[in-house]
Amino acid sequence: MAVTRAALLLICTFSVQAVPEQCLQDPARTQPCPHLIYKQAQLTDKQGNNTKQLVCVCLSDFADLQAQPSSEAERVRQRMRLKSLAAQLNMDEQTLLELIRY
Repeated sequence: MAVTRAALLLICTFSVQAVPEQCLQDPARTQPCPHLIYKQAQLTDKQGNNTKQLVCVCLSDFADLQAQPSSEAERVRQRMRLKSLAAQLNMDEQTLLELIRY
């Protein structure tokens, strides 16, 4: 019975919002993502309005940004990668960090 309720809840959740056509992933990715999640996030749409949206995220591509840096050089490398990815994905760094947080 619990499985049926969970399945029904999942169906209802996805029927309310359309599944995203593209996933947030490293622009250099050429293979299917091995660790994909869907999450709801508060994002700004093209008109500048804040709306809840369903977002697909390839967590594998951002694992290095979630790890604690072991040195100052690693911290700087993470910061540079974050800036680069945010620019390539056309979003601000804080939004990217919020989206990849699991």
